[in-house]
Amino acid sequence: MSREEAPSLDEKSLLDWGARIGAAARSENVKSTQLENLIASLDSLSGRESLLLTAAFALRQAERLGSGRNTAKLVSKAMLELYRRNAGKDEARKVLGFAKWVYEALREGIRGNLEQLTLEQVLGHLAGERIGPALRRS
Repeated sequence: MSREEAPSLDEKSLLDWGARIGAAARSENVKSTQLENLIASLDSLSGRESLLLTAAFALRQAERLGSGRNTAKLVSKAMLELYRRNAGKDEARKVLGFAKWVYEALREGIRGNLEQLTLEQVLGHLAGERIGPALRRS
């Protein structure tokens, strides 16, 4: 399937990516300034390639700082998916902005398979609902 034929992303997918990244960042005690730096990195280039730059920047920062590797991997996967589906900076900003919101809303991390985490699970966690066996409070 070529990029021109790639299915578009719906708003729910963007929110789920944000939930995953925000939960991972909280679990790994990533500093909120790192999330802000990711959002700012989107403006380093003028085109859609800025999504690829942001993915690389996230991975670089995790290695440089020695923490946040899972968060960086999720950011990279999200940016790659957006790029491959012809999304642009607006969609990337939504993902990373929402990730920051989730990060700020969580007091504690969520452990488990964060790659499958959904917005509903994060909201349930914040509302005090029991988390399923694949996920647990840290």
